[in-house]
This record gives sequence, structure tokens and C-alpha cells, in this order.
Amino acid sequence: MKIHIYTIHKNETLTEMVSYYAKACKGFGVELAIQNLFNKHIQYAHKQDSNMAKKSYTIAFEKYLDKNSILLDCNGKSYDSIGFSGMIDKYLCGGVLKFFIAGAYGFEDGILDKYPKISLSTLTFSHEIAKIVLLEQIYRSLSIIKKHPYHKI
Repeated sequence: MKIHIYTIHKNETLTEMVSYYAKACKGFGVELAIQNLFNKHIQYAHKQDSNMAKKSYTIAFEKYLDKNSILLDCNGKSYDSIGFSGMIDKYLCGGVLKFFIAGAYGFEDGILDKYPKISLSTLTFSHEIAKIVLLEQIYRSLSIIKKHPYHKI
């Protein structure tokens, strides 16, 4: 099983926490991959306007989006940890699950209408924090699915 996380973010080295959760998820048989998709087109679009920036995100994401894709959006469906683990379990039956974190301006309306959306919170997070929250919840979900004691009720 694989989980891919795509972000519109300049390349960064994997932080200690990201590495920790990647290794922890591997213990449950799940391979995590994080890909930062920032390019000159996105950089230029950011300097223009929000609509152009959103369009540049869509262009960067297009080749990765498919039926196993979930967008992170503040207006997406909210889950508790048990509900999130159920959603993860359902998608992982397909083999690959993909999460997408847009840039500072969010997703275009057209792409939001095509794919399932989830919200990590009504708060706005930086990419680094959103990634860590998502990774922790993925790990928690796997521990729930595998009946590991990490998640205590």
C-alpha cells in the first residue's frame, strides 16, 4: 500500500517529524511519499494574482490526480480520527491513496468539484504544519486499522 502527498511548496529537506511518521507508517506496511511541486510557472503566477496562481497549481497537479485523490480544503468534510481511519481503510484497498495540499491561494473551483475534499481543521495551517497534522492522522488511522495501541479511546 502507498500514500502519496503532493504539495505546492518549495523543495525542502524532510524534517525529523516527517521522517519519523514515514518510518512509522512503513511499520504498518504503508509506503509514504511526499512530493513538492513548485516550479517557475507557479513562482511567476504567485506574483500576478490569485486566479493565475490557482490555475498554476491545477496544472502542476493534473498528471497526478485520479480516482484515489483527496484534496485538503478548509471547506472539505471533517472527520474525527475513527472516521478518518475508515476513509483511509476504504481507499487503501485500492492500493494507492493520494492527498493534495494546494498553495497559498487554494484550489480552483473546477478542481474542487471533481474530487473528494477533507478538512484537517477550520484553522489555516502553514504547509509544514498541515503536512505534519496529516501525517500524524495517517499514522493514527493505520494504528486504528491495525488495532495498535497508539490510538487510545
